[in-house]
Amino acid sequence: MNKKKARSEEAAAVQSAPAKVPPESIYRYADFAQAADELLRALGAGPVLARLVGASGAGKTSLLRYVATRLDRHRVHVVYVSQKNLSSVALGRLLAQALHVGARRTHAETLKLLAQLVRGLPQRLVLFLDESHHLPTDTLEEVRLLAESELDAELLFSIVFAGPPELRQRLDAPELFPLKRRISVRLELTGLRSEECRPFLEHRLGAANAARFGDQALALLFERGRGVPALVEDHARLVLRHADGVAAIARERVDEILDVWEAQ
Repeated sequence: MNKKKARSEEAAAVQSAPAKVPPESIYRYADFAQAADELLRALGAGPVLARLVGASGAGKTSLLRYVATRLDRHRVHVVYVSQKNLSSVALGRLLAQALHVGARRTHAETLKLLAQLVRGLPQRLVLFLDESHHLPTDTLEEVRLLAESELDAELLFSIVFAGPPELRQRLDAPELFPLKRRISVRLELTGLRSEECRPFLEHRLGAANAARFGDQALALLFERGRGVPALVEDHARLVLRHADGVAAIARERVDEILDVWEAQ
């Protein structure tokens, strides 16, 4: 991969915040609301290291987006990064880009500049590292060292490490123990409760579409989606597309449609 292409991909991996989504479009199920409120409290209290885990589709990125919309942009500068196998050098360049400074000749010089810049920012820096289970050990360790670069002071900035449950095992590596022990906020999204399934679908699909699913059909959607919001919604939309316009969709029809789809 040439340098121009690599830098283009790096640029695509960093944003000043996660892609903006209207807060009202996000359904705050109980698990989500508890995690979001706890993360907002922690970030509001000062620099912190946090870990957010959840299955694919559980709403981790939506939670980061939601939190970003709730932070005071006059006081907090959010940087969102999501890229596999991002080296520590590439992450340094991404942070320099996000903070609108040029990377220096060497990586060490870039890190020194970043520390000086963050220290003098009028806003507090919050770094969201999404899919961070894919990051190399060196990158995870170096971002901690950068945040801790002041020996006689608190963390320079906050970091939220987000990823699937495998992130727990990733952080259990002996070489990452110094990072794990500094993570004081540990959050998990486990998904919808069964009683939240109908209001969730009403929010996402509209009351009329959600009403087409009887209680038994709804229970099956919840079961086959394992309570994962994105899966429950995807299955419901799939069934609606293939339900031939019937007003009341039976449990058996949901089972049939999902069986055919999964067999393809």
